[in-house]
Amino acid sequence: MKNVLAVIIIVSLGYTLYGTAMLGVRIFTGKKISDRSVSFQNSASPERYRILIVGDSTGVGTGAETPEDSIAGLILRDYPETTIENRAENGAKFADVISQLDEETSDYYDLILIQAGGNDILRFTSLDTLRDNVGTLLRTAKERAQHVVFMSTGNVGNAPAFMPPLSWVYTSRTRKVRKILMEVAEAEGVVYVDLFMERSDDPFVSEPERYNAPDFLHPGSEGYRLWYEALKTQAHLDELIGKQPAE
Repeated sequence: MKNVLAVIIIVSLGYTLYGTAMLGVRIFTGKKISDRSVSFQNSASPERYRILIVGDSTGVGTGAETPEDSIAGLILRDYPETTIENRAENGAKFADVISQLDEETSDYYDLILIQAGGNDILRFTSLDTLRDNVGTLLRTAKERAQHVVFMSTGNVGNAPAFMPPLSWVYTSRTRKVRKILMEVAEAEGVVYVDLFMERSDDPFVSEPERYNAPDFLHPGSEGYRLWYEALKTQAHLDELIGKQPAE
C-alpha cells in the first residue's frame, strides 16, 4: 500500500511540474506574440460606416497570423467602405476598456464593438466590481454609437494552455463571469455575442493546432474566423452596419 501511495504521489508531482513548466512556456510564447501584434485599423474612402473597437488582446487580434485575420480585418473584408478605429490593448480589463472609451474625442460611431473579458477571468476580478465596470462600459458606449455589440471570450478553461485542475477553475470562473455579462448586456439592451462552448463541443479543444495561436491561449487566424462568423450571425452585422451613418 505504501508503495502504491508513493507512486501516486510521484506521478501527481510529475504531472503538476509538467503542467507548470508547459504553462510557463506558453506564457512566454504569448508574451512574444503580444509584443509583435498590431491593431488593425482602416480609413475608408469613400466612407459609409464608422466603427470603434475597444477591448483586450482579442480586439487587437493577438495570435492571428496577420492583422487582416483579426476581427477588425475580417469586418473590413466584408464591409470595405468602413473606417475602423481600434483602441484595443493587450492585457486590458474592463476598467481599462472604460478608459479607452474615455479618450478625448467628439467622434460618434455607427457601431462600437467591445471585445473584452478574458483578463478579468484570468486575473479574478471581483464579480461585484466586474458587474459595475461592465455596466459603466456599456452605458458609456451607448452614448457614443448608434449600435453597441459586446463580444467577450470563449470558455477560458478550454484553452489548451491550461491543464487540470487549473482548467477546471477557469471553466467555473468563465461560467460565473459569462452569466454576469449576459445579464448586464440584457439590462442595457446591448447585443451580446456568446462564444462559450462546453469542452465536448469546442473546436479549440478538438483541433487545437488549427484554431489556437502557438501559445494555445489566444485564437489563431482560424480561431478568429470562427469568432467572426459568430459575431456576424448573432449580431446580424449585415443589418447593423450602415443602417444610419455616423453624425
